[in-house]
Amino acid sequence: MIRTQNFNPDTDPKLLCTCGDARCDKRSVTQEHLDRVQLVRNSEGPLSVTSGGRCPYHPNEIHRTTPADHQLGNGIDVACNGSNRGNIVDSGIAFGCNAIGVAKTFVHLGYRSDLPEAHITMWVY
Repeated sequence: MIRTQNFNPDTDPKLLCTCGDARCDKRSVTQEHLDRVQLVRNSEGPLSVTSGGRCPYHPNEIHRTTPADHQLGNGIDVACNGSNRGNIVDSGIAFGCNAIGVAKTFVHLGYRSDLPEAHITMWVY
């Protein structure tokens, strides 16, 4: 089971898929990616996970023809506000996240092994 000093599915149930579909495999993020997010947490203070692993039946994934960060175990969304959003993004990049999505209430911290070294892909919701 995945876990770090501050993240654990027992206390952060959103690390696992929460879709509720009968076919859900309750997939989680990988330990390697959770370790990256732990480093962000060490730098920025407490983080609240809003979404972690997602199975193919999750409402945000069912439309995809190719699995993306959450399905592959390399995406976590964490809650943010205006005062900490930029710091979470900066720390995410510093600690190896190379797929960053920025929304009003959360930051997506992702990792894509197929990106060239030192390349960051970033988007807004």
